[in-house]
Amino acid sequence: MANIKILVGTVYGNALDVAEICADSLRSEGHLVSIARQSQIEDVMDSGVDVFLIVTSTTGQGEIPDTLLMLYCQLKDRLPILPAKYYGVIALGDSSYDNFAEAGCLMDGLFQELKLTRLDEILFIDACETMAPEDEALPWVVKWESLLPNRAS
Repeated sequence: MANIKILVGTVYGNALDVAEICADSLRSEGHLVSIARQSQIEDVMDSGVDVFLIVTSTTGQGEIPDTLLMLYCQLKDRLPILPAKYYGVIALGDSSYDNFAEAGCLMDGLFQELKLTRLDEILFIDACETMAPEDEALPWVVKWESLLPNRAS
């Protein structure tokens, strides 16, 4: 099974709640899962981790939350190429803002630049449409888990 690291960008805790629900689901399928609540480059450079799940909200006018910003800046500075790793993105946001779920899009763009392979499309969760983001995240993560290349290992 996969060794999965969940990278969380949160301000008020909604993204962390979603990350914990996803972690429980992935663990129930036999995966080794850890959650990075204050992500740094070491979390991504860990050779034992082969899959990342980014769960992030967006702050202000499209900024990455502080709990994920250091990682984003470190990766932008160093640009390590990581072609043998996979990832997924759950982006929480509020569509009443011009830059809806921009933090998730920024992280996706950076991971593409680093040559990681995204499994499935980004899941966008709109706070204007759902009061319980975990209700959208859980079915998505079940589908995403089925796409993991080493799930039968």
